[in-house]
Amino acid sequence: MEQEEIVKQYKKHLRTWRLIAWILTLLLVASGGVIGYLYMKQHETPKEPEEVLPDTAFLIKDAETRVASFNGAAYGRTMQVEEFLGWQYISVVYESGMRLCVRNEYPIIRETGLPDTSEKLMSVILTDGTDVRECRNAVTADNIFTSAEQKTVSFGGQEYVFFANADDTYGLINLNTMQEVLGMRPEEIVKTYFTLTDIGDGHVSVKAGNAEYIYHSDVHEISFEGFQTIDEDHLLRIATPVCLGDGEYIGYMDGLIVPSGDRFALIEPKFGAYVGMEYEDPESTKIIEPIAEPIENPIVLSGANSARYYLPRFKNVGQHSYNWDNLVIHENGFRELLDDEGNRISKMGIDVSKYNKEIDWKQVKEAGIEFAIVRVGYRGVSQGSLEEDEWAKANIQRAAAQGIDIGVYFYTQAITEAEAIAEADFVLNKLKEYGTPIQLPIVIDTEEYESSKKARGNLISRAQRTKCLAAFCKRVEEAGYTPMIYASTKWSIMNYDRDELAKYPFWFAFWGEKVAYRFEFAVWQYTDDGHVPGIEGHVDLDIMLCDPVMK
Repeated sequence: MEQEEIVKQYKKHLRTWRLIAWILTLLLVASGGVIGYLYMKQHETPKEPEEVLPDTAFLIKDAETRVASFNGAAYGRTMQVEEFLGWQYISVVYESGMRLCVRNEYPIIRETGLPDTSEKLMSVILTDGTDVRECRNAVTADNIFTSAEQKTVSFGGQEYVFFANADDTYGLINLNTMQEVLGMRPEEIVKTYFTLTDIGDGHVSVKAGNAEYIYHSDVHEISFEGFQTIDEDHLLRIATPVCLGDGEYIGYMDGLIVPSGDRFALIEPKFGAYVGMEYEDPESTKIIEPIAEPIENPIVLSGANSARYYLPRFKNVGQHSYNWDNLVIHENGFRELLDDEGNRISKMGIDVSKYNKEIDWKQVKEAGIEFAIVRVGYRGVSQGSLEEDEWAKANIQRAAAQGIDIGVYFYTQAITEAEAIAEADFVLNKLKEYGTPIQLPIVIDTEEYESSKKARGNLISRAQRTKCLAAFCKRVEEAGYTPMIYASTKWSIMNYDRDELAKYPFWFAFWGEKVAYRFEFAVWQYTDDGHVPGIEGHVDLDIMLCDPVMK
């Protein structure tokens, strides 16, 4: 028993030690794993920390640097980066105190890291420190710096920022009121200058400003061909031929489109109607036929009620080369034209008739008068009788005695070629009777008799008047003298064909200082209000610019 008990106890102890051994083995394995894990952790390569993206991004990342380098002293403005509504803005501060602010900071798009600019509200604002408005013009963070360097427009006592858009439209911001204009199209502004009315019978009234023109047309819509816009420091100069519909050219328009308060306005508008030489009289309302092509480099004439007319150029009459910058006007009203070296190239003269009464020609000569054109006679405006100027003989003889060069003129009212020849013969006979040689041409004076529209010379056609002038000049030429024609701007263009008479020298009547007439003339009558010692009252003053050589 004792032996069995001993064996039993031994087996029990053996199981206990086996259990302990297993436990120790497990603990040893576990501790080795822990030690290995710790060893591996100690010697493994550390991982890069994950990037943490910001919540917002900037369109212009170096905005502070660019703003700091902006020198706005020359422009009267500054730039700054500021926070507004919780976001970063780039601002231009103008002298008026108004700020133009463009949002530069937006929420970030996680997938791309780019600014999310889909939210457009208040992306561009205008503020004067009190009022805040959303700007509607196309200002961005990219072009805000260009806008800051742009010259502003001063007009009508207010200041403007001007925008020219890629689609040929224009915008502005009034820096004083923060009012804006968007998408202005110059053609639409110009169209408002015209008012069209159908007056029946295929006629259209076109009012341009204060002037009215009547056209023969069934089209009642203004359009433009070859519209041009030129930016002159943000004052838009426009120029365009004007049409009724497509292809019916009726005139030419130019002017300026300028900022005006909270809009654009057209100023200095000039419209001229295209007319042919046969239109004759711009002082009355006639029917105008549209033309197929614009008139290039036209002659410009004024008519009644601010009307303007553009006519074809002369074909046979050349342009003069006088430089009016070299015109000298003396205190006594006398004028002289100099060449570019300062040498006088003109002669001083007068033209006289019975209305100047008795003249002291010695005093006239001493005053510096070098030539005189004396009226020999005239034809009556109603009955058509030929009349001698009662002072003609005395004026010619006394002026010649003082060494003054003499020319003569006749006031025509001829309505037939035969009458014109009779007028020339009248002058030639009187010159024989006076017996005094003349050095200058025999002039035919053609002009409107203003005291009566029914004067006989007013009533003939342009073509008939041209024939009469040609007949007079031919007769004078055959007698060995040089003929010359006297007329005003309008009369020389619309009331006879100067191209047909281009070979004869021209005496141009224009009372003023700035001569717009571009075509050749030999003598210029520049006033009827002159004063010359030896002549009572007013007298016509002339300068001769080139000698009409006598035969």
